[in-house]
Amino acid sequence: MTNCIVCIQYKEMTSTLVSSSSEVQSISHHPSIQDEIQKLSKAGTTSLKNNEAAQALSMFKKAYILADGVPETQSQKMCLFNLGAAYIAMGKPKKGLKCLLKCKSKGSVEKDGDFYFNIAAAYDEMKEYSKAVKFYQRAISEYIPSETQSISDALIKLGYCSVNVGDHPSAARSFRLASHSYQKAEKTEDAAMAMREAASYMIRSQKFSKAEVLETLAECAQLCSGITNQDLLGKLYNHIGLHYAEMMCFHQAGKYFIKAMQICSGANFSIQKRAVLLQNLGAIYNALCQYENSLRYHSEAAHLYGEVSNM
Repeated sequence: MTNCIVCIQYKEMTSTLVSSSSEVQSISHHPSIQDEIQKLSKAGTTSLKNNEAAQALSMFKKAYILADGVPETQSQKMCLFNLGAAYIAMGKPKKGLKCLLKCKSKGSVEKDGDFYFNIAAAYDEMKEYSKAVKFYQRAISEYIPSETQSISDALIKLGYCSVNVGDHPSAARSFRLASHSYQKAEKTEDAAMAMREAASYMIRSQKFSKAEVLETLAECAQLCSGITNQDLLGKLYNHIGLHYAEMMCFHQAGKYFIKAMQICSGANFSIQKRAVLLQNLGAIYNALCQYENSLRYHSEAAHLYGEVSNM
């Protein structure tokens, strides 16, 4: 699941909150400018969420130019924050980081969790994964428990950065925590995919007991019972089967390959994917010394591969 879980990669501030009477007075002197800043920021935020980064950047730049002309700093911080997010989304993390740090230099940030998430995202984009790990961890510590979506997103990002620095055990723990967080947010599909990633990196790290891995696979399978997306469910069952095979639990592996096969019909899966499942089943029955069944599944797989090559 290199990018299976889709999450908001960059957090943006959508409103200016005033924390003191002096700031209220400053804003009241420039109501029309503040209204325009808010309008541009809102439009930019919508564009950023719709993956229209260039349009978002244009809106945020205009908002910042306006904000730079008023004495009140809260709007300036908001605009710098949003500019940073847009630059990162545009693939310009150095510029984004510069905006974020300038934002912080103007005083405390309203949402520290989102601020550190964006700092981490900038380092992530620059492939400075060790620094990204540090700031994703900081973001997670700043989020309050009810911010389950933000925590989940940060944990997923932290997991992949941990993979990139070669720390598979930490990656596994992050993905597992992300799954639990997604469950709290009632996002079953994301929870199942995160748990599957946890199992994968637990196995790769060779730092977890067999019981811990099997418990994680069982949790993933349980989550699958709440998934209605047949394409995703088939893929997850296939992955679960592969992981059970890696753990030498061939009966369990066969069970989930068969579950995947039952879904793998009609338009749900391509012929090639069905052939892969048949090949996997053949390998499982071979490991179980059930050679006739193994030969049958391998023959069916070969027949389907032949159909694919003749297309």
